[in-house]
Amino acid sequence: MTDGEILALKRRQLAQMAAHRDALREHPVLHWVFFELTSRCNLACAHCGSSCTGRGESLTREDVRGVLAGLAEEPRPLVCLTGGEPLMHPDFFPIARMVTDMGFLWGITTNATLIDAEAARRLREAGLGTVSVSLDGPAASHDALRRRSGAWDAAVRGLRCLRDAGLDPQVTTVVHRGNLAQLEELYSFLTAEGIRSWRIINVEPMGRACESEDLLLTPAEFRAVLAYIREKRFDHDCPMEVTYGCSHYLGAAAERMVRDRYFLCGAGIHVASVRANGDICACLDVANLPELVQGNIHRDSFRQVWRDGFRAFREDRTAQSDTCRGCPDRQLCGGDAAHTWDWHRREPLLCGLRMMEAPEDASLAGEAPEMPLFPEKP
Repeated sequence: MTDGEILALKRRQLAQMAAHRDALREHPVLHWVFFELTSRCNLACAHCGSSCTGRGESLTREDVRGVLAGLAEEPRPLVCLTGGEPLMHPDFFPIARMVTDMGFLWGITTNATLIDAEAARRLREAGLGTVSVSLDGPAASHDALRRRSGAWDAAVRGLRCLRDAGLDPQVTTVVHRGNLAQLEELYSFLTAEGIRSWRIINVEPMGRACESEDLLLTPAEFRAVLAYIREKRFDHDCPMEVTYGCSHYLGAAAERMVRDRYFLCGAGIHVASVRANGDICACLDVANLPELVQGNIHRDSFRQVWRDGFRAFREDRTAQSDTCRGCPDRQLCGGDAAHTWDWHRREPLLCGLRMMEAPEDASLAGEAPEMPLFPEKP
């Protein structure tokens, strides 16, 4: 096939994905439930979308049980226990064991600094299925972003304890302007550690990251990150899966080059969450605005809210957007990611397609590498 034929095929497949998304808006299917077990965290990360601190609210064991009891019919959604830092919840392990006993598969996202050999053993025995550990560059870079001296050492210890316990952690790296040049150094470390899955995402314009604009990538830097991921994915000598996160629509040429699936934002159609105060929302990364809160588990049925709520996420939000209305990829994109949508101005705070198509930043020393439609044949 020629490049033109490949591009046309991908656009047809993207149109099929968009039709699937539109069908889900009419008949949503809950695949993931995220519980913000606590909004407390032992770190103070510069990019934290939730602006977490050492203080905060927490869900109870009965809160989690009540939600899951209403979702016990097949097919059961997958459960993610997160925070804040979920292991700061005093009843984390009883909650985790309860989730397993109720027949749900579950995972966690963690900074891993509180995981020692005993905690890793208890996680395995509680039925942990997946775990994502945050590492954001070599020690100095990681500690600077996490704003805690020793955070790297503690996270690496936790990562190794998880592996020693027979678990298979994924590493997630948030790329910003300060660690972009350190990806290869981190890659070497992760391969030496035997990590099998590495998820790379970019800093998003939300939470504390908005206080540090020097963290946000330029379009050329954004493309350089994706080119790096693509290079590793098609390197026959790369021993791990390297993937971009689910965050953004990238245009037909780049889609499927940096992750296995075409873009689909699942907020409100595949994904629902419960915040630490009981509020029912879509993805936990979506702005915590009053108009986007769908209810509260302390007074509402989560199952009913999922069935009847989430209207803002089940409508075409681009229809009222002056920014998106004239875009030729509007239907394929659907407004990009809900968590970087400006719900007041009705436009994306970060448009992946614009980042891919923007002119090179003249202030940068070099250009982003080219990203061919398909890798060269070996």
